Amino acid sequence: MVYTSYFVTGASGLLGSQISKKLLDAGYTVRGAARGDKVSQLAKVFADYDKFTVVDIPDLASADLNVVFKDVEVLIHVAAILPSFRGPMEVVEQFATEGTEKMMDAAHLAGVKGIIVTGSQVTYNIEGPFGPRDWRPITFEDARKTTEAQHFVVYIAQKIICEQTIMNWAEKHDDIRVVIIDPTYIWGPFVPNYKYIVSSPKLYPSESTNHFVHFLLRPENKVFACYPGWVDVRNIADAHVNAVHNAAIDELEPRDRRFVLGAPEEHNWQKAIEHIKQARPELCARLCESKEAPVWPMQVTDLERNEKYLGIKKDSYYSFNNSIVDSIDTIMDIEKYWTEQGFEDISLPNEPLFN
Repeated sequence: MVYTSYFVTGASGLLGSQISKKLLDAGYTVRGAARGDKVSQLAKVFADYDKFTVVDIPDLASADLNVVFKDVEVLIHVAAILPSFRGPMEVVEQFATEGTEKMMDAAHLAGVKGIIVTGSQVTYNIEGPFGPRDWRPITFEDARKTTEAQHFVVYIAQKIICEQTIMNWAEKHDDIRVVIIDPTYIWGPFVPNYKYIVSSPKLYPSESTNHFVHFLLRPENKVFACYPGWVDVRNIADAHVNAVHNAAIDELEPRDRRFVLGAPEEHNWQKAIEHIKQARPELCARLCESKEAPVWPMQVTDLERNEKYLGIKKDSYYSFNNSIVDSIDTIMDIEKYWTEQGFEDISLPNEPLFN
């Protein structure tokens, strides 16, 4: 069975937009969810695609999803609360549990045949193991005890409970294929016209994890990725789309349809900075010192399992250096757009995004 109609939440993000583009380029119909100003911005990004429409969903937990999912065959759920979320704990917990179940129920009621969910590597212990039934031992009880400085624990708890809620739901609804893909750090190029999403320097948080790459172009930079593992956004997009149609996944029990996806390579920022100097010499004066940059090991992943079920061949992963340079090139397009719009100061703030 080949499905041709898709709904993508978080379609205005780094990953959601790449997934949407891949589906549209294959000739499929895509309905993308966004909210606020991003609705009109996302419409501009995909203005050349007749089979793309934008749906304004301010809040997935309260939206009338029965109408939203009408005539949709596959739901690809990319959207998530970001680590900087500071709202009341009960709202976070409700989003992760009741909101998730409501979304799944509405999709099922509408006749959706498959649900592919973007999770996160943070749901596993940093040292492993990384099997489909392995979880990091952080709960909402732990999150309630955190201080402001430890707010990332809230994000981790939210991701864990959300994924566990999805797995519990999937076990009770074996007539619909549910897959969770847990990527490591994500880098790689933005889709063409992503400049409309990041339309001014103050909107740089919309670059998502690519802000770490953008910050390399700040000589005094001290803000770097702080976790092992990475994978190019194009490999992740491929995995999401492949998971829709790969019949091999049906061999797995519902609770085993959860995958860690990471490239088989360290992310060595010292070498990457030196590589950028060679590949894009015009940026040398802007780059931060390579000796200040970290070197993180690759995330332990089951490459054979990911090839069998997600269709990502072991020799098809983008290299770290190429991924970073491709990211830089699209960041340059965004900066050019800022200048064309009349912004005189296009520098980024001297602070981490998730502070």
